[in-house]
Amino acid sequence: MFDFNLQFARGGAQFTVELFEKLKAATTKENIIVSPFSVQTCLALAFAGAKDETADEIATALKYVSNFPPEVAETFQFVLEKYKDSELLKIANKIYVQEGQEIKEAYAAATKEHYHAEADTVNFAENEAAAQKINTWVEEKTAGKITELITPDCFDDTTRMVLLNAMHFKGEWEKKFDESQTEEDDFWIAEEESVKVKYMNQKEKFGYGYFEEYNCTALEMPYKDSDLSMFVMLPQEREGLKDLAQKLKDVNLVDLAEKMSTEEVVVKFPKFKVDYSVELSDALKEMGIQKAFSDVADFSNMLESPEGLSVSKVFHKATIEVNEEGSEAAAATGMIMMTRMMLMPLQFVADRPFFYWIWNKKNILFAGAFVNAPAAE
Repeated sequence: MFDFNLQFARGGAQFTVELFEKLKAATTKENIIVSPFSVQTCLALAFAGAKDETADEIATALKYVSNFPPEVAETFQFVLEKYKDSELLKIANKIYVQEGQEIKEAYAAATKEHYHAEADTVNFAENEAAAQKINTWVEEKTAGKITELITPDCFDDTTRMVLLNAMHFKGEWEKKFDESQTEEDDFWIAEEESVKVKYMNQKEKFGYGYFEEYNCTALEMPYKDSDLSMFVMLPQEREGLKDLAQKLKDVNLVDLAEKMSTEEVVVKFPKFKVDYSVELSDALKEMGIQKAFSDVADFSNMLESPEGLSVSKVFHKATIEVNEEGSEAAAATGMIMMTRMMLMPLQFVADRPFFYWIWNKKNILFAGAFVNAPAAE
């Protein structure tokens, strides 16, 4: 039997690698944190109301299981239901519609049932109030971690809908780091250039992998009382991230989980906090979503009114803090629619740029590239 949920997870992993490429995660000097799942979910709210080529392009670019909305909806519903009562992970979706506009009954029902998305009205012409209302919702759903996702100048009297996804994760390490062992040391941002960062240290049993074909080692640090963990891929060379990113195009990240073994590892891992925001329209267009942003977009399954809808902006903001206790991460995506070498014991010293993600060994909820010392608070 075809496993749609596994296929969806594999698609999400592929989307993560492609999104990293578009955001130049391996070559930028800026730390990146995004939520691939948040972006996929927000776009899925649009996909649920799209037709024909507009829908096909979204399904292909976002690596959904098919271009059949009920099948796609089921895969999202599976994840949402799985974490519905989770203390660690909160996921919320919302639709804001212009006052006086009627949302189609079938669209409202499908998005509420499968995506747990409630629809609400707002007057976008009163842009200050509209932005405040939307940002308040996002802030509340991300435990205050994501603020000002959208600015008032995003709205005018041609704005018809805003589709939102917000996520918050706060997990304690199953094996916490002792704060007294945290110390400052060099982090190599280039072959002969380093910056100072604070490193957490411990010797414990973790999931560990040495991937000769990718010239990297991997570490998996689980979170307490959860199926979620942080997975880290560390190149062997100081400037090996670009090469690793290239090689990851030929592997599905989901397959890596099965190749790990439990080993005693000496871990030296940075303590950090990263905030990141990006407008994703260009990246999504490069990935093949063209029609949705154009005059020929077909989102006719959304509103009762005959006027055409198209996507104008896709905003994404994410934050992560990693310390001795665990990790806290949040992300929000808003889409605005307008009318038109191995040592013993094993060591994992993350003192050079690396990729990491938070996942359940399938769905990638947050993904980042740590490449530089975070800006001082």
